[in-house]
Amino acid sequence: MFEATRIERYIVARYDAEEGGYFRPHRDNTTKGTAHRQFACTINLNAEEFEGGDLRFPEFGQRTYRPPTGGAVIFSCALMHEATPVTRGTRFAFLPFFYDEEGAKIRQENRQFLVPKAQQPADA
Repeated sequence: MFEATRIERYIVARYDAEEGGYFRPHRDNTTKGTAHRQFACTINLNAEEFEGGDLRFPEFGQRTYRPPTGGAVIFSCALMHEATPVTRGTRFAFLPFFYDEEGAKIRQENRQFLVPKAQQPADA
């Protein structure tokens, strides 16, 4: 039902216990800048080196998910989710988003709302 043809954001997130590292409950496709996103991915890069920092879908209960190092959880961007507080160590995670050609059209259409006119390419 979905063929991912595009990936957004090559980013490594850092959640540190000393800073109370967490991410509050949110959805990943609720703004003009994110409406094209269809699936989110979280890949733990060092699961054995921290405590806490698990993925939770609060609308579906308190169960948490913690993929092993190199393991992934892929989920709909429409699902509310959060990263629970890291209580020891530092969590590093790779967090890309997937979309398709229809999503690419939405992203291009919404670009006008995100990039100042003076910085838009002439063909935009």
